[in-house]
Amino acid sequence: MATTKSDREKEKKEKKEERERKEQERKEKRAKKEKKGKEAAEELVFSEFEIDGTVYKTTLPKYFQPNKKWKPKEVGDIESLITGVIKNVFVEQGTPVKKGDCLLLLEAMKMNNEILSPIDGIVQSIFVTENSNVAKGTLMIKIAPSAF
Repeated sequence: MATTKSDREKEKKEKKEERERKEQERKEKRAKKEKKGKEAAEELVFSEFEIDGTVYKTTLPKYFQPNKKWKPKEVGDIESLITGVIKNVFVEQGTPVKKGDCLLLLEAMKMNNEILSPIDGIVQSIFVTENSNVAKGTLMIKIAPSAF
């Protein structure tokens, strides 16, 4: 089939319009990326933290900022490391304990985990009861350090 001059001109015009449309789309994508980059840079927050006496400085995007300030755990605080159910509590408030003594039994994922005393001391408070559910990070027992 023979094409006429007007058909070829229409085809050229359509191709040119298609190239221009694609170029415009590329420009818009680039502009979006640049805008995102600027927004991300504006979200950066400067943060300082100390580890073993050395101060470190860094920048973090806002979405990496913690919701609450981290505070170091107290020496005698016994927290749950995993979600589970307290099966047995072997100590009472005021009970003297030595490092390594079994304080309670935590069932998690069908396994019994013995929670041991990390220090010598006296049980100051017990925050859980038998058959109670605990979430990860729940304070279960507080021990006041003492020297035996």
